[in-house]
Amino acid sequence: MDNYVYIVAGLPDLTANFGSSQFSYTDVREPIAELLSDTDCQLVALLDEGFDEAALNADFYSRAAASRNRFIREYFDFDARMRNLQAEYVARAANLQADKYLVELPEAEFDDEKRVLEVLANADFLQREQQADMLKWKKASEIAQMDYFNMNAILAFLVKAHIVQRWARLDRAAGEAMFRKLLGEVRGTFKGVSA
Repeated sequence: MDNYVYIVAGLPDLTANFGSSQFSYTDVREPIAELLSDTDCQLVALLDEGFDEAALNADFYSRAAASRNRFIREYFDFDARMRNLQAEYVARAANLQADKYLVELPEAEFDDEKRVLEVLANADFLQREQQADMLKWKKASEIAQMDYFNMNAILAFLVKAHIVQRWARLDRAAGEAMFRKLLGEVRGTFKGVSA
């Protein structure tokens, strides 16, 4: 089932009730998952697993790196490298050895290292968390930049929807602002696109 055009076209409508109640990632994900193939649902399940802090270990990142889906591979490579930098930063501040907190990754250039370190240097916890989430948001957008009507576009949307839910719970105003940003991005996908 390749319903990607139909699914992506329906994304703004699936989230239109955010202002009247607390945003729910599950309420957004479920209608999407119902329209996906079993293979695509497995990708969503892997993505969801990556949102669970307890699941983020070497085994998870190894499975993500072996995925046939480019978005999953690239997004979770970014996520692992970002978390490694965070672990090193916190360990250094606490005079601890970071090695036991790091996920082993193949040697590679991390283009976002400078941006991550700038975020980590922010002393305001809430701002730091929001900036870290915005890095994840931007990375999801970058990876799916040329993917308008395929599974990568859906996975990028789900990453952003998860971030919106997090901020709706932490800070309603920030959550609503992120929702408007997400809605604007999805609507922007259709500008200049003819059926």
